[in-house]
Amino acid sequence: MHASNPKKGTWAAVALLCCALVASPAAARDPGKWEMRDDLFSVSFPAKEQGWACGRFGTILHTADGGAAWERQESGTACTLTSLHFIDALGGWAVGSTGTILHTEDGGKTWVKQESPVGFYHMCVTFLTPQKGFIASERTHILATEDGGRTWQVRFRDTDFILKSISFCDDRHGWAVGEFGYIYRTTDGGQTWQQQAGLYELDDATGDLKGEAFLYSVVALEPETAWAVGIQGTVKQTSDGGATWEDVNLNLPPVQLYCIGWDGRDTLAIAGRGVCVVSTDRGRNWRSARFEPSIEYSWIYGISLTGRRAACGDEGSIYFTGSEGWLRAP
Repeated sequence: MHASNPKKGTWAAVALLCCALVASPAAARDPGKWEMRDDLFSVSFPAKEQGWACGRFGTILHTADGGAAWERQESGTACTLTSLHFIDALGGWAVGSTGTILHTEDGGKTWVKQESPVGFYHMCVTFLTPQKGFIASERTHILATEDGGRTWQVRFRDTDFILKSISFCDDRHGWAVGEFGYIYRTTDGGQTWQQQAGLYELDDATGDLKGEAFLYSVVALEPETAWAVGIQGTVKQTSDGGATWEDVNLNLPPVQLYCIGWDGRDTLAIAGRGVCVVSTDRGRNWRSARFEPSIEYSWIYGISLTGRRAACGDEGSIYFTGSEGWLRAP
């Protein structure tokens, strides 16, 4: 693993970016049956047997047997759901387009819509306790709740870009990342946020746009340590609380890296369009992960390494780790 100076994206790279959340023509679906066709963007396993995944058209899937069988839950919306998080086997939240925030207190048997203070495209939800949670959204908005989502407030806003991901390592320290490499950090439990990185400006001489590479996902390991990934094979790491962010060269192709997961101990996993790499020593060494069937011509958008190690992606794909690598759910 080698570090180099932070790289800057180009307007051409931004213009050519193929966002995985852009809708594609939907195949005919039986609303009561999961047919592994709707793209999935997030997966959460609060326990080894209990797991959920969400995606396009309001799709929420649930397994009670560790992924051997899945059932579609009635979300009450047709909006794309980009992220979900379960605090335990009963309490969970899902967020998505048009300001959608859904909450369940019974393991997804019923989902109730919570009121959002803004109608933006919510990209990521995380909860630190059953009461305290955060949402990363459009226009550099971070929403917060202190009462389990009965009320949500805009806790932070900045420039007009999309925050893609938010992560905390404890009840005080966290990061949020998004378009044009913008990175924000909190050290007071999300009360205030400080910008640490990001660039978007026009060259006065040429009129060309100069900007950092988009970041899709961040994971906070410790108060001083975090990792982030994004387009063009971008991998960034900080070990000084974000005072400096170094680009990490993992010899990956210049593809979109959509997610990074951590098991809370030593294992990290990075996945995206056609690639997945895993480290079992907190990022010092990395190896390619084997998927069956191969993800060479597909993509992984969500990954979870807690409860049970799972990943999800295009056309309803869900994978679990096994003795032969990552195997697709039946």
